[in-house]
Amino acid sequence: MSRKFDLVVIGTGSAASTVAHECRSAGWEVAIVDSRPFGGTCALRGCDPKKVLVGAAEVVDWVRRMNGSRCPR
Repeated sequence: MSRKFDLVVIGTGSAASTVAHECRSAGWEVAIVDSRPFGGTCALRGCDPKKVLVGAAEVVDWVRRMNGSRCPR
């Protein structure tokens, strides 16, 4: 069985999902292909800016704990 699509989207990240949704809403036949779980890198594993912020927060927390501080400042 073969099918024809107006658009084949590679990936399920936020940009790809937005394009697929908009085109499908416009009546296009859309196929989505991804070898990883639905959602893309940012949603599932975190974007680089998020990782940097989380890493910095962990360092601040570690330093406070080493200094004996119990409450965030």
